[in-house]
Amino acid sequence: MTATTHPLFGELLEASGFKRWNGVLLLVVGLLDGSPGTVRADATDVFAGDLVEPTRLVLDGDGLQALRALVTGLQRGPGPKRRGK
Repeated sequence: MTATTHPLFGELLEASGFKRWNGVLLLVVGLLDGSPGTVRADATDVFAGDLVEPTRLVLDGDGLQALRALVTGLQRGPGPKRRGK
């Protein structure tokens, strides 16, 4: 929280989304006690700071084959159920 007039000024809160209420942009946050809450987005620095570079995933041939096998297996769905011994 960056607004000096806010009771949580100086606290770092985990943000999970946005919502609008009566035209005001709110940030959905986890409060210090763990409960959910909302704060005005303009009372935070949510739009400030350095841009984060997107992460990239690079696979070699073996990794690509393993990924393909995983996706193919997931697309097939669950196999036949086996009876226990």
